Amino acid sequence: MALPEEVGLALELLILGLLLWLVYVRSKDENVDNATEEPDYIERFKELGAGALLEVIEQRKATVENAVLEDLPLEEIQQQNQDILNKFEELDSLTEQFALDNESTRNVTRNLKMALSGNIADRGNWGEASFESILKMSGLVEGVTYHPELVLTNSSAPLSRPDFTVMLADGSAIAIDSKALLGPIISLYDQAMEIPGEKDRNAAFSSIADNIWGAIMGKQDGIKQREYPKMLEEHFGTQGPSFTLVFIPGDHILAMAYKNDKGRSTHGRQKVPLQEAAYLNGVLLATPTMVMALLTMIRDEWAAYKIDEDTQKIQDLTVELYERHVTFGNRLAGIGKGLKAATESYDKAIKSYQGPMGIRKTGEKMVGAGIKDKAGNKELPEPSDSSDWQNPPNVKELDSITAEEE
Repeated sequence: MALPEEVGLALELLILGLLLWLVYVRSKDENVDNATEEPDYIERFKELGAGALLEVIEQRKATVENAVLEDLPLEEIQQQNQDILNKFEELDSLTEQFALDNESTRNVTRNLKMALSGNIADRGNWGEASFESILKMSGLVEGVTYHPELVLTNSSAPLSRPDFTVMLADGSAIAIDSKALLGPIISLYDQAMEIPGEKDRNAAFSSIADNIWGAIMGKQDGIKQREYPKMLEEHFGTQGPSFTLVFIPGDHILAMAYKNDKGRSTHGRQKVPLQEAAYLNGVLLATPTMVMALLTMIRDEWAAYKIDEDTQKIQDLTVELYERHVTFGNRLAGIGKGLKAATESYDKAIKSYQGPMGIRKTGEKMVGAGIKDKAGNKELPEPSDSSDWQNPPNVKELDSITAEEE
């Protein structure tokens, strides 16, 4: 295969340089005195070599440029360069947007952390907002099937005010406490997760269970002491569920509390599991998943109640319509009886008018006596009895209905 011209020239220069180097070494070994009189091949090589190499480089550069320009025209190169610049601009834009999103997420996290670690009011507001969002997702309607902070004025404790009151289809209600356990247990859970040792971490989770039990059984303001089920029964006049639903913001938090709970003493029993002990004292601990399931059941109950209510309304309307039919039929039958009696009386009057002994005979005698002329030639009437009367055609087409006797 033939080598390119510039490669061949480079090889020739390399061989020439090698030969000159051998001659130079040999002349030094023989100490030739007249070396200064011979041509200086080294200097000559330097003069020719630099130019030759530069020429080779220029030729290679030209070859490469021609190859690039043949395969990729200048317009395409410029377009590709512009596309690359556009991609860099998009990357800068995405980087900027990512930074904004990251900052927004950081702010939300900071605000949430402040809410959960702040005062009771902040934690309570966040808890109520979280639970209310679940209420809205369940399909219940505010002011109809649930009420936020409804004051139970008709109860023996008129200042009672559950965070949420969820109405049931039978007229009773369930009280919801959405903030009593929100702040403390989240802080305790975060602290427990930072503990490296499993034994110490489990002990911290056990303290969460203790905190939940303390909030339920507190002597002054414990959830049990508020007696929400009793207050709701007094307010609405209908007995409802015997428990207060207490919202726990995370399934994992309650799961770890249950797992590391040591048991509770209540109702004469020892080491009762936390969930059962809470229920025995009128409290149902509910995570978001449990709350959504319960509220969905309540919504379906309302839907079924609505269907039953509509069905009952239709049945009531049907009964009312039937009763009106009976009433109208009885009245129509009475009118028919009156018409029949009037017809009989009419026929009797006709016979009295134009019968053998009727007054028409007297009228005819009066005509013969010339009274007709004096009365303005008025003709005596000739009324017919009811035997010639006919019903209208449309009445004939109707089936006869036996009238009910009153």
